[in-house]
Amino acid sequence: MLIGVFAAGCGAGPVDSRDADTPREARRFLPRDSAWIPETQVPSQPQETPAMVIWELDQAPELVPSDAERQAADDLVARSWAAAERHGWFEFERGHADGFRLLHGDKRHYYNEAFIFDDAILDPERPEFLMYYGTPRGQKLAGMMFYAREPEERGPQLGGSLTRWHYHIWAAPNCLLRGLLSVGSPAEGKCERGAPTHRSPEMLHVWLLEHPEGPFATSMWLKPERLRALIERDERRAADRN
Repeated sequence: MLIGVFAAGCGAGPVDSRDADTPREARRFLPRDSAWIPETQVPSQPQETPAMVIWELDQAPELVPSDAERQAADDLVARSWAAAERHGWFEFERGHADGFRLLHGDKRHYYNEAFIFDDAILDPERPEFLMYYGTPRGQKLAGMMFYAREPEERGPQLGGSLTRWHYHIWAAPNCLLRGLLSVGSPAEGKCERGAPTHRSPEMLHVWLLEHPEGPFATSMWLKPERLRALIERDERRAADRN
């Protein structure tokens, strides 16, 4: 089902989300639990421990992606690569110059506040986050992360079960601007900016490297050889330019 959502920017088109009214299933990614349950059974109250739980979401986890969904997923990765090249975001300094700043309490997610609060969704020209990893050769772009536009908006699964969105539940609240952007932690239950919230918006990774769990993997952990591959990738890119 095509819904009336158009991402802003060059080459944008309608986003396929299957059926936005279809009930979804949820799976706990962290701590890992392979069992899928109806999304309605996800606890409504935050856990006491661990500090963070991650839930993955899928309308039909047992359904094999269609050819059209596979093509849409491939196109999203290709457009993300092209946008990163066009804007120069493989260079950390260029990403910083374009307004990407390190997220509160994070090491790898660099947000663009203007892109978080615009009306685009899944637009590689306006990604809400760039993911940079520290290496012996400096910060290297590993991928993009896309946000839903509203705190409880469902992320469109344009690639079917290939493109599973996820969200975080924090035991202790974070201060979020408009329910989206984490800007700090409450002091005595109050936020200097934003409001205390236990749940993040939905998000989707698009990896610009060979991630062992696929180009949309929820996992952020990269083995040392994956970091070396980032260095080698950028060295090849530099050699090709010369």
